[in-house]
Amino acid sequence: MRKLALLFLISFAVHAQQEVLRMAYPFLPLAINPADAGAMKVFSAKGVFRKKPLFQTIGGASSSQQLMSIDMPLNKGSWGLGFLGYNTDQSYATPSGHISSNLGLSAVVSKHEHWGRGNQLSYGVNWGLNQYPIVGKSGSSELLASVGIGATYRKEALMIGISKPSNRLDGLGDAPLYVQASYYFPIGDLHTLKMGTVLRKDQQTKVDFYAVFWYQEKLGVGLWYQQTGSEFGDPALLGSLEVPLGINFRVGYSYDFLGKNVSTLGSSTTSEASGFHQIFLRYDLDFGLGKLGSFRP
Repeated sequence: MRKLALLFLISFAVHAQQEVLRMAYPFLPLAINPADAGAMKVFSAKGVFRKKPLFQTIGGASSSQQLMSIDMPLNKGSWGLGFLGYNTDQSYATPSGHISSNLGLSAVVSKHEHWGRGNQLSYGVNWGLNQYPIVGKSGSSELLASVGIGATYRKEALMIGISKPSNRLDGLGDAPLYVQASYYFPIGDLHTLKMGTVLRKDQQTKVDFYAVFWYQEKLGVGLWYQQTGSEFGDPALLGSLEVPLGINFRVGYSYDFLGKNVSTLGSSTTSEASGFHQIFLRYDLDFGLGKLGSFRP
């Protein structure tokens, strides 16, 4: 029974690690749609550090993850270039002990078409290389390539997108289809409310909803209900805070209130409440298009 539980956890870890970038899309939108590269017309570097739990418990599982994206406009905003990277370490406190790790890199290219008054159609592609641990072979891993595609339409406060961000070239695994929509509403002269939804279709159809309220463009408070957003296939409920530090920097934090953690002691396996803590950093630079000062909720 103990070996069966360990095999389940290891097999699940392999699957979950493929999803790490996608689960972080509230702070890394490029992770689920390559058309976002350069779409905001600024150079933007983003980083997310995810940790669960903050303090290790006896017999408990832990996870530490680092994720990043860089994107920028090219050729006066008609093209975009981007990069994605992630590194994860997950350990399970079993009697024999086990550590599986995973890392990946992707390059992203996008094209942006503009017409009329504020219409922008973007489409992009990404090429990735990912390292996966081989179940049953301790210390062994393999490199697998993937390709993803996506498109977005933007007009002022509206965004609609569709994408398949990661399709393994070995033909294994069912790459999910994402459909996105968001809109932000002015509240009075000083405040903004952004609302959106993300639909994910693979073996099942799951839908996320979120809302972020910005107080005078100085503090963003968000609530994200994610059916797509938990390693164990359970829903996630994120509370988030974001604070701009001038026009170049933004910092943020979120916590999953529905998160669980697995503990293995002897022959028993249990779960307990323990969500991911996420710290977010963003740095933007003007690329000569005059968009750095524009507020981007």
